[in-house]
Amino acid sequence: MIFGFLNFLMLAGLAGVALPVVVHLISRRKYDVVNWGAMQFLELGRRTRRRIRLEELLLLLLRMAMIALLALALARPWTKGGWFSGLTRTTPRDVAVVIDGSYSMGWEGDDVTPHAAAIQLTHELLEELDGSDTVTLLDARDTIRSVIERPTSDFRIVREELDELPSPTGTSSAVAALTKAAQLLTTGEHLDRDIILLTDAQRLSWTPEDERAWKRFEESVNQSTIPPHVWAIDVAEKQSESVANFSVDRLALSRELTVPGFPMRIEARVRQWGGTSTQRDVHFAINGQRRSEKTVTVSLPPDGEANVVFEHRFDSVGSYVVSVSVDADELPGDDRSDAAIVVEESIPVLLVDGDLHRDRTQSETFFLHAALSPSTSDAPWVQSRVIDAKALTDASLDGQRVVFLGNVPRVTETQANALRSFVADGGGLVVAAGDRIDVESYHQWFDDHGGGLLPARLDSIKHEREYDLGDVNIDSDSLNVSWLSRFRRENGVDFTEARFAHWWRMAPIAELVAHEGADTNSSHSNDAEIVAQLDTRDPFMVTRSFGKGTIIQMAAPLDSDWSTLPAKNDFVPFLHEIVFHLASRKSGRNVDPGEPLMLDRSSGSSTAIAAEFTTPDGRTLPADEFGMGDELRLGLSDTSLSGVYRAQPTEEDAGRTDFFVVQSDRAESDLTRLSPPEQDRIAGEDRVRFVNSLDEIVAGMAEDEVPSELWRLLLLGVLLLLVGEVLLTRRLVRGGHEVIEERTVSDDLST
Repeated sequence: MIFGFLNFLMLAGLAGVALPVVVHLISRRKYDVVNWGAMQFLELGRRTRRRIRLEELLLLLLRMAMIALLALALARPWTKGGWFSGLTRTTPRDVAVVIDGSYSMGWEGDDVTPHAAAIQLTHELLEELDGSDTVTLLDARDTIRSVIERPTSDFRIVREELDELPSPTGTSSAVAALTKAAQLLTTGEHLDRDIILLTDAQRLSWTPEDERAWKRFEESVNQSTIPPHVWAIDVAEKQSESVANFSVDRLALSRELTVPGFPMRIEARVRQWGGTSTQRDVHFAINGQRRSEKTVTVSLPPDGEANVVFEHRFDSVGSYVVSVSVDADELPGDDRSDAAIVVEESIPVLLVDGDLHRDRTQSETFFLHAALSPSTSDAPWVQSRVIDAKALTDASLDGQRVVFLGNVPRVTETQANALRSFVADGGGLVVAAGDRIDVESYHQWFDDHGGGLLPARLDSIKHEREYDLGDVNIDSDSLNVSWLSRFRRENGVDFTEARFAHWWRMAPIAELVAHEGADTNSSHSNDAEIVAQLDTRDPFMVTRSFGKGTIIQMAAPLDSDWSTLPAKNDFVPFLHEIVFHLASRKSGRNVDPGEPLMLDRSSGSSTAIAAEFTTPDGRTLPADEFGMGDELRLGLSDTSLSGVYRAQPTEEDAGRTDFFVVQSDRAESDLTRLSPPEQDRIAGEDRVRFVNSLDEIVAGMAEDEVPSELWRLLLLGVLLLLVGEVLLTRRLVRGGHEVIEERTVSDDLST
C-alpha cells in the first residue's frame, strides 16, 4: 500500500496517540497506603484482576487507534492499486472493447477459436468492471462496426451483443480500429478511459511498417482531453505459423452479366501458405451445388500457388452465385471464394450513327448492327437499335445498357450532359472516332473542360505510310486485361491480324497531366488505362471509370473505312466482349465491403418493388430506399460483413431472388505473427501495452486509475472505534461493580 499525504503538517496530530498512555501512567501514581481491617473484604481475585487489566489495555489501544485514525483522516491520504482500491475507488471508467473479427480469428487449430476466446474474455472483463463503469463495443473487420456506439453501463445489453457477433470474415486493421475506439471514447464522461483490443497478433492487421499511421493514432490520442490507456491481448497464443493453410483468391470473371448459352470464364488462384509440396482438389459450384465433373486437382509447392480456369454456360435467366473452393482446413474463412452473376435474356444496346444513310451499308454503324443483331438468331444475345446522332436524347437512353457513338461528328451540350448522366448511373459508352470527328466539339464537351468524360485527348490522324513497319496491327502483348486476353495471338483467331491504314493519335489524360505545360490543376481523374495498343505503340483502346459506369475510347471507327477489323472472324466476339464488359458494371453484384448493394429496377427483377436482404450471418434486414420519386431504388447500405447476400421479395411470387457478393482481401491467409522487435516498435512509449492475460489488464487499470482518497473510510473507522470505546468503558464500569457486589454479598453470607 502506497500512501501519499496531501498535508504533512496534519501528521503532527499522530503525537496525540501518546495522550491515553500518559493519562494511564498518571493514573497509576503511587499513594500512601493506610491499612484498614475491613479492606480485606474488598480485595479482588487474581483472575478477575487479570481480566480487568486486559480490558483496560484494550481500551487504551482503542483510544490510541481512534486518535491515530482521526489524524490520518485529517491528512487525507490516498491509494492506487491493490485489492483495497476496489473498496475505495470512487471514479468510474469508460472502456472500449475492440474484438478482431477478421477471418484469421476463425482458426480452428485449438480447443476454441481466437474469436470465441475473445468473446469469453470480454464476458470475464464485464465481471471485473464496476456497475458505474461504461462499455463501448466495436467489431473490427473490413469496415469497423460500432456494435455499441454510445457508452453504456447496462452490461446485459453488452452480453447480448457479444453473443450475436457474426463469425469471423474479411480483414481488419488494428490501427484503424484503435483510432475509431479513441474517437468513440471522446463522448465518455469519466476520468479513467481504456481501450482493450482482443486480437490474434497477426502481423498483417498490425501493419508495423506503417509508422506514419501509428504516429497519427498516437497524436490523435494525445490530443484527447483525457488520453485513454490502450491494451492488447493475444487470444491466439497457440496458433502455429508452421501449419499449412490453403486459400482461394477473389474470382476473376470474364463478365458479371451474361445471357443464356453465352460462354464465360471463371478464373481462380489457389495458394498454399507454408506446408510442403502437395496436391489439392479444387471444386466448382453454382448456388452451393458442386459440379463434380468440373473438379480439378492442382499441385502446390510450399508457399506456392496455381491458377485454375472454369468455363460455364448458363441455361436460363436468373441470378447465380458461383463458388470455387478447396477442402476445409484449420482456417475455413479462406477456403472458398464466391462471385455473383446475372443472366438476362438480352442486353439492350443503342447504336448512334454519325452518318446514317438510307443505304444502311453506307452507314457508320452497319457492321456494328450486323454483328450484334444477326438475323439468323431467334434469341439474340444483344438487342441493338440504331438512331441518328441528332436523335440522341435523354429519352433515347432510357433502358439502355451500352451506347456506341459511331463516328459521331459532334455532340451538343444537352447530349453531352445526357451521356454523362447515363455513364455515371452505370451505363457503358464506346466512342469510336473516325474521319467525321469535330475535334473542337469533343474537346469542349468530352475532355476535362467538359466534365471529364473521355479518357484521352484526340491529337491527330496517323497514316500507315508514316511508319516503316509494313502492316500496322494490334499488338498482341498489349492485350493483358482479362476480357481481352482471349484475343491474344496464342488464344484468338485473327484479331491481331486486322490491318489499320489510319487511326487517331490519342493522348491519355494522365499523360497530358505529366507533360510539361499541361493543366496540372485539372479536375479530371487520372485513372485512364490503355488496354490495347497498335504496333506503333499508339493507344488503340483507352478506358476509364466514370461514376458507376465505364467509357471505352477507340482510335478507329468500327467500320471498314480505316481497317480490316470488321472482316475478321474475331470481330463479332470482340464486340460481344465489349458489350458484356460494359454492361456488367451496372449490375453491381460484386462489391467491396462498405459499398451499398443496389437492386436494378430495369433488370426485370420485381424485388426492386419491395424486398428484404439476408446477410451472410443469417440476419434479415429490410431494404433501404435510395433516391425519391421516379429515381427511387431499393438496396442495402450495411455491407460491413463480407460474403453472400440474398435479396428476396417480401410478397410471394413478386419476383426472383437476387444474389450479391461482398468480397474481401485474401491477405489474412498469411498467419505470420508480430515479431518481438515489431511489437516493441508498435508499443512505443506506452502507446500500446501488450499483455498476456485479463488479470494483467485489471491490475494495470487499478494502477492507472485516479487515486482514491481514504479519509471517508478512516472517519468511519474512528466512528466504529468510538462506539467500541464507549461499549468497552461501559463494560469495565459495570463489570467492576458486579464483581465487587458479588464479593460483598458472598462475604456477608459467610459471616
